[in-house]
Amino acid sequence: MKHNRINRFIYTKLNNMSIRSKLVLVYVTCMFIPLVLTDGIIFSMLRNYELRDEKLRMENTANSVEYLISSAFDEAVSVINKIYLDEDVYKFLDDDFESNYDFYVKSYAFRNKVLLPLEGGTESSLNNVILCSDNEGLVNGGNIYNLKNINWIGWQDLLTAKNKVVVSFIYLDENNTHEIKKKSVSVIRALDNYRWYERNMLVYVELDYGALQRKLKGMAFDNPVYLCEGDRILLTNTAQKSPKMDYDILSDEVSIDYEVPWNIYGRNFRIIISRKDNPFFKVIRENIWIILLLITFNLLAPIITIRLVNRSFSGRLYRLSSTFERTEVDNLEEIDTSMAGEDEIGHLMNGYNRMARRLNSLIKTNYTNKLERQEIELARQNAELSALHSQIDPHFLFNILETVRMRSVLKNEGETAKMIEKMANLVRQNISWSTDYSTIEEELDFIRAYLELQQYRFGDRLRFSIETDRDYSEYRIPRLTLTTFVENACVHGMEGKTNGCRVYVRIFDRRTEPVAEEGGSPEDWIVMEIEDTGSGMTDEEVSFLSDRMNNCTIEDIKGGSHVGILNACLRLRMYTDDDAHFEIESEKEVGTYITISVPLWRLIKHD
Repeated sequence: MKHNRINRFIYTKLNNMSIRSKLVLVYVTCMFIPLVLTDGIIFSMLRNYELRDEKLRMENTANSVEYLISSAFDEAVSVINKIYLDEDVYKFLDDDFESNYDFYVKSYAFRNKVLLPLEGGTESSLNNVILCSDNEGLVNGGNIYNLKNINWIGWQDLLTAKNKVVVSFIYLDENNTHEIKKKSVSVIRALDNYRWYERNMLVYVELDYGALQRKLKGMAFDNPVYLCEGDRILLTNTAQKSPKMDYDILSDEVSIDYEVPWNIYGRNFRIIISRKDNPFFKVIRENIWIILLLITFNLLAPIITIRLVNRSFSGRLYRLSSTFERTEVDNLEEIDTSMAGEDEIGHLMNGYNRMARRLNSLIKTNYTNKLERQEIELARQNAELSALHSQIDPHFLFNILETVRMRSVLKNEGETAKMIEKMANLVRQNISWSTDYSTIEEELDFIRAYLELQQYRFGDRLRFSIETDRDYSEYRIPRLTLTTFVENACVHGMEGKTNGCRVYVRIFDRRTEPVAEEGGSPEDWIVMEIEDTGSGMTDEEVSFLSDRMNNCTIEDIKGGSHVGILNACLRLRMYTDDDAHFEIESEKEVGTYITISVPLWRLIKHD
């Protein structure tokens, strides 16, 4: 019983889930979770391998640093040992010189014989070899100094360290024999091999600190390396202060990821290595192609398969369901069965289409008689209107206007005659149109005549300008469409304006992104702009009118304001199959700017 309840619960949950959710559930439980676990184990193995490899690299780096520094010290110690065993050095430093001249003569010969052969080559890290003694006859300079002048060496401590070599990293100040501050590394030893010489003597070998620093950087280690004595950084391959500035102190910002204690010639040093990159990101960067390959085959491939199955299975069901929802009362939409297939869903789609065709046939049969009666009634009404229209002979109106014009000419009332002539042309043009359409050029001629007549009314208070890019006589629009907007700009724009109003009409072409569409090139547009400097409107009025212009219906025109403009907008939208777009900008007491954009191919004149 308990087993049956569990099964019933599971089946109820599954039956309430969409097909897409079921496919996702199968993918997550059977593919995604196992793949994530597998890839996680592989990635963890790669990371552990990288950590072991990095530790080995750090050990090799530390060994290289030890070799570099010890090689420099060993070179210095080798020179010191030669001097330590050479009795000529002791004799020279213990000699009682008769005068400074005697010192210079003997020191010149001594340097050529003893010191010059000890100088290293171009690859040597040695910088200087200095011999010191408490002999008062020594003259400081070059490689020879009196001990009392080099207290910074700390030679008093060396006298007690018999037969020992001392390594020293110091920072020389301005009180020593050197003229400037600088970092210095040296190897020092007391000369006490021949005990019968009672004077205090020592040899001081200064290494080239800058050369050591450059060699350390030149080894191009992957990680930052620090040679420290305590917390004092002696050498490093990272950016350091100038050699003329004191040693840096190891800060908390330096990550000590690997450290090797190192003792040489009695001095305790620390070789510290920091990680340059986080191992996690380093593993990702170094194994990016493997990771992308795993993601591609383990994640993307199943996702693509799920999408294809969903498109074949649940996609067709969704199309069938959405078709039911869009079905109208008087017309049942059929489903595109080009991808229906031969499975159960395909049979269901084909069965629905057969039902829809039968129902649509019944609906059409039921409404045919009603539609025919409506068409007959509409034709009868149009015939009656045509009969009424034909009863009026417009020529008598032209004759009367011509008589008044000639009368005005005879009385030298030229302005009145010209005004009547323009009015006659407007009436003749309006009556001569046999359709509800006119070319854009004919519409512009009508607008120009209308504005010239308005100038008779308003005088200099009204100015206008009509501009076009080219000849638009091959394009047509519903007649009086632009005229309605111009009339609104002229009449309503003049309300409350004491300083006059200007009306601008501009028509030009505009190209947008190409969009292939049957019947022409919808990327080419005709833009019609009507601008006035009249009274303008508030933001609320602009928002309301903009919405009505782009969305109004015949029911909206039957009652309410702006009937003329909305009528023109609706006619233009119906003529262009709702491809006309209207924009309006206005500011109170500044003016109004209306833009009408229509695909050029929608306005091409057909015979």
